[in-house]
Order: sequence, then structure tokens, then C-alpha cells
Amino acid sequence: MTHASTIFTVISAVIGSCGVIFNLLLCLMFFKNPQLLDAPNIFIMNMSLGGFIQSVVATPLLVLSNSRGEWPFGDAACNGYGFTVTFFGLSSMMHLTAVSYERYTTFCRLLDGNNGAAQFSKKKATVFSILLWCYSFFWSLMPITGWSNYIPEGIETCCAIDWRSQEPTHVSYDFCLLFMCYIIPIAMTVTCYYKSYKAFYQHAQQNNWNNNNMHDIQDTLAKERKMATVTVSMTTGYLVAWTPYLIYAILANAKPSLITGLAASIPAYIAKSSFCYNPLIYAFVDEKIREKLMETFFCKTSQVNPHPTLALAEVD
Repeated sequence: MTHASTIFTVISAVIGSCGVIFNLLLCLMFFKNPQLLDAPNIFIMNMSLGGFIQSVVATPLLVLSNSRGEWPFGDAACNGYGFTVTFFGLSSMMHLTAVSYERYTTFCRLLDGNNGAAQFSKKKATVFSILLWCYSFFWSLMPITGWSNYIPEGIETCCAIDWRSQEPTHVSYDFCLLFMCYIIPIAMTVTCYYKSYKAFYQHAQQNNWNNNNMHDIQDTLAKERKMATVTVSMTTGYLVAWTPYLIYAILANAKPSLITGLAASIPAYIAKSSFCYNPLIYAFVDEKIREKLMETFFCKTSQVNPHPTLALAEVD
């Protein structure tokens, strides 16, 4: 085993283990606290579920192949591995885009004076999520059906889309994938967050809410802004992780000889790391989720009112 393979073995084991643990904790927290599953959290839970499954399925193959310094599992496993990583990676991007759209619609309706019911229902979020899984499945399946293919990548211990091929069918898939699953979602996400900020700024300047419902709307907006901070942080983390891989893919397609195996592996592992630190970003930025995690797994209840039933009894 080469020195590079040893390093990547350790890195893949750490990333995979963290991905399993962090995403599992978040999924269990949502399972034990279903009242937290509003529209944005439905999307985030689906991301965590995908990150957990990807880590469980792909990590053992990645660690074993790195320990051997080659991909030893054959073409079928290579297709399966490439499909799994691509499928759940695309799904994360799609769900982050859905969260940005949900934040935009909620902000706009609240600023129009609606301070009551949920703006984006759980049913609608669930339907959206199913459609996003199907969309990700389609693009991940195409290389297996013959539109491009999955091959060993980088130092050839993992498998991914064949970015280096100059065949017309492969090149067409590469550009369609980059456009439909990266450029468009990112453009939609940036547009939604920009319009949300612009609408909020304009209403703050005009201060045109009625006195009767201004307090309720401002309280609701404060909560929505916190959730927006969480989702913007997660989106930024995703972009930081996957943009180097995007650059590699474009360069590998334009001039394959320019990219060495090691140079191809580094952005691939940076991208894989998003599966483990997205749950960390969510728990770190969202105080409510952090408290629920502590309460669920460490039996630490809120210090504000740790015994609500006793408090109600005293009031009575």
C-alpha cells in the first residue's frame, strides 16, 4: 500500500464514521421529536437520511479499496458505488435548493401580512422531497444505462462519472449534469435568498405592518431568519465542498492530461466530507436543534422550565 493510499484510507474512515454517527443522531432526533418536522426540517431530515445511507453503504468499500491501493470489487460494484455517491450527492443539492425556495415563499407571505398558518405545508414538502429523490435518481442512473459511465477515479480506489472521456455521449451527459444539477440549482438558491433579503429589507424600510399584528409578525420573522441562517450556512458548506470537484470535472473534460490521479482524488474527498459536516453545521447554528439533541441523547432538559407539568400545577 502506497503512502497516498494510507492517507486516503484514514481520511475515508474518518469521513465515513463521522457521516454515519452525525447523520444517525440527527435522524433519530427527528424520529423521537416528530413535532420538529416542519417543511424545512423535512428537507433537512431527508438530507441526513441520505448522508447516513451513503456513509453506511459506500464507506466500507472505500476504506477497503484504499487499504489495497486499487479498486478490487469489479465493474458491478464500481457502478453501484458511483451511483450511490452521485445519487445522494445530487439529492443533497436538490434538497438545499428546495429549502431556499421554501424560505423565500415563507418570507414573502409573512411580509405580506400573514402571521398565522404554515406557509409551506408538510404534505407539500413531502411531495417535493419525493420528486427531488426521483430527479436525483434519474441523473444518477443514466451512466449505468449507457449515457456516460462510472469508472475508477483519481488514484483508482473509488468510482465516479467518467469526466475524462471525449466521446460525444459522455461529454453531452457531463454538460447536462453540470447544468441541470449544479448551475440551475445554485442559481435558484442564490436568487431565492437574494429576493428574500431584498423583500425583508424593503419592508423594514417601509415599516408598513399594522400595529395590531406587527409584534406577531416580527416574532415569526425572527424565527424564520434563524432558520434562513441555518440553511444558508449549510448551502455555503455544500458549495465549499463540491465546487473544487466541479472545477476538477470541467478541467478533466477539457484537458484530461492536465489532471493527475492524486489531483483528482483530493477534490473528490473534499466533496465526500460534506456528508459528515452538514449535520454539524445544522446542530451548531440552530440552538433549538442543539438543545433537542442534548435532551434526546443526554437527558438534559431545558433550564427555562424543566418540569412543565409542575409549573402548570403551581399556576392552578
